[in-house]
Amino acid sequence: MTISTTIIKNSYSGDGSTTVFAYAFKIVTTADIQVIIRSSAGVETVKTLTTHYSVSGAGVATGGNVTMETAPASGETLIIRRATTQTQAVDLVENDPFTADSVEGAFDKNLAIIQELQEQADRSFKVSRTNTITSSEFSDSSDDRASKTLGFDSSGDLTVVADFLPKGGDSALFQYSTTTTDSDPGGGYVRFNNATISSATIAYVDDLDYNETDVSAWVQSFDDVSGNATNRGRLRVAKAGTLAVWHVFKVSGAVTDASGYTKLALTYVDGAGSLAADDKIWLSFVASGEDGAIPGYYYKFDTGTSDTDPGAGEIAFNNGTYASVTAIYIDDADANGVTTSTDVLAWDDSTSTIKGFLHIVDINDSTTYARFKITGASTDASGYNKLAVAHLSSNNTFSAADELSVHFTMTGLKGDTGSTGSTGSTGSTGSTGASGTNSQLSMTWESTTSDADPGAGKIAFNNATLASVSILYVDDADDASADITSYVQSWDDVTNATAKGIVTITKEGTASTYAVFKVSGSITDASGYSKVPVTHVVSSGSFSDNDGVGVHFAYSGSDSAVTLSGSTNNTIATVTGSNALAGEANLTFDGTNLLVASTGKLYLNDAGGEHISGSGSVLSIAGGSEIDLTATAIDINGTCDISGQLSLAGTNVSATATELNYSDLATLGTSAASKVLSADANNLTKISGGIYIEEATLTFDTTQDWDVRASPVAKVTLTGNTTFDAPSNPTTGQFISIVCIQDGTGSRTIAWNAVFEFASDTAPTATTTANLGDMFNFRYNGSKWLEVGRNLALTLS
Repeated sequence: MTISTTIIKNSYSGDGSTTVFAYAFKIVTTADIQVIIRSSAGVETVKTLTTHYSVSGAGVATGGNVTMETAPASGETLIIRRATTQTQAVDLVENDPFTADSVEGAFDKNLAIIQELQEQADRSFKVSRTNTITSSEFSDSSDDRASKTLGFDSSGDLTVVADFLPKGGDSALFQYSTTTTDSDPGGGYVRFNNATISSATIAYVDDLDYNETDVSAWVQSFDDVSGNATNRGRLRVAKAGTLAVWHVFKVSGAVTDASGYTKLALTYVDGAGSLAADDKIWLSFVASGEDGAIPGYYYKFDTGTSDTDPGAGEIAFNNGTYASVTAIYIDDADANGVTTSTDVLAWDDSTSTIKGFLHIVDINDSTTYARFKITGASTDASGYNKLAVAHLSSNNTFSAADELSVHFTMTGLKGDTGSTGSTGSTGSTGSTGASGTNSQLSMTWESTTSDADPGAGKIAFNNATLASVSILYVDDADDASADITSYVQSWDDVTNATAKGIVTITKEGTASTYAVFKVSGSITDASGYSKVPVTHVVSSGSFSDNDGVGVHFAYSGSDSAVTLSGSTNNTIATVTGSNALAGEANLTFDGTNLLVASTGKLYLNDAGGEHISGSGSVLSIAGGSEIDLTATAIDINGTCDISGQLSLAGTNVSATATELNYSDLATLGTSAASKVLSADANNLTKISGGIYIEEATLTFDTTQDWDVRASPVAKVTLTGNTTFDAPSNPTTGQFISIVCIQDGTGSRTIAWNAVFEFASDTAPTATTTANLGDMFNFRYNGSKWLEVGRNLALTLS
């Protein structure tokens, strides 16, 4: 049969599902087909018969099918190609039959092989039929021709290109010198100022290239781009004949014309491989484009923050934190020496509240910028202008001498007031808004509890639990940066033993979150903040860090006092149904007798604490009169003679020279007439019945306070490590006792102020076991608290 087609291959695109592919040419055996898969990346893989595919249609003139075991994936290309075995299998025996089939089969096979060779030749580079080439061979070994390209020699014949491998652009051939001195490297040579090419900053280029052509004018044009001072262009140094060795630099400054050579200022960019002495190298140069025009004015940055001229052509801020900048200082001339002061002073001319917007950006790094709005009048200072600004946004920070573009955009002028429109109909009444804070001060709440300045415009507590707060730390300024020091430190001006006033702290916008405290002592002026001693009254909700809060203070009334003086009796008139003297008061009479007349009444019943004091005075109670002392804390101080009937909460008390009898007080005696306190001639006092000092519970603090006059016997539960401060209000000869209890966590440590003295000057180590207690007892000698005894690791329940 004949072969009537020149088709020897078919190509298909994979889809991930199709496995059967037709071929349109004749094959004699299934082995005469080659199947190739080409990936999307261009990788070709020859598949194996029976392993990867099967063939049908061998011997059929119109072809058959190839069936793949796995469908070619999407993006893959399937090539079915005839690949006839290049052997001759026809054996003609003398006198044997000479059949047409055997002869025709041999001819078909030879033609098939010819077609396959032609297909390969069609894919090859060839010299045209009208052209000639003496030799298309080259003899370079694989090592010699590695990383090189093919080319043509001077005769037009094929050769391996070695030294003659131009790099494109402006280029010239030189040789490499390994020396690093600043001198002429020699005819046709280039050297650097550092043997490590990546560390080189200067190149020394001879005026002649390798071919002895004067290229000095070309090399000295490398700095012609003056508008891009730090990147005049890219210089590429590549080893001739290889693609594996190259180094790239930026020409970063002006070139220098030396004697017989040129010096190039460089900044290394990247590279690969190394150069040896006398290597042939290509220098190629591509110039950078000129920098575009700088929008606005060209200034350099000054890092100073003082209100002064930042220097010629410089600009500065009044704060290193850009979000806190409120003033910008800008020299009267920019970095090019152009006077800008008249224009800059006009930047506040807009009649709008916001005069305009100032955009400052690093010319060499557009990601570093700061944007402000001009909010007030500009000031013409000596040699510079001051701009009133407010921060809008910024990213990164400028460094000293950074090159900046300073661009201003003015806002429009405020328009004329339009005519008043007609009055609209009254809308429906809206819902009642939340209660405001009724604040005197606007501040920010800080969550830390340490004794330190809480930060600008902030207030903090000494305990995270509101009910345990005993000190407020109040910054010297509020949120508006107004100085509030004098006001806060006036909160203790009122003479009131119970409460100087009431501090209410309310979360802004959430009236249900608040804390109310009594100012309970003297305020301390610390460095940049005030410490306000308080007692918790009531609170609701909780504050979060950086919450806006309103701080409101109300003064208490001063303690009142009645002072009687002179040499005659003072009589309180008889009253009916009311009190001669009532309320929270201090009654002081010095050198004067006070007579409460018949049916009169001295009535002190406020729970805040009252005092009756005097010296050398007589408090006389006439028949039928009454002193009613029902307050929770009443002191009778000084030398006061009491005559008549003294009633304490309904119990009559009588006095003689040697004893004080309490009648009907079952808790102080075994009978109505028992003598509880009596004195003998030696001024010794006998106590009948039990006496104890009530144990007080101290509020835990990391620097533990202890008022030993108010609480000589006390306990404290340790919820953290603590250091005992020197006790307040001590008395020489006084004994005190404290029990320190570990909380449920345990391992809380105790340190002691130097006023506490222990045996051998060694403080005890506290018990660390959870819920156990340590008891310490001391006696005061006027300067030191001397340890009397201790009991450690006590089980308390």
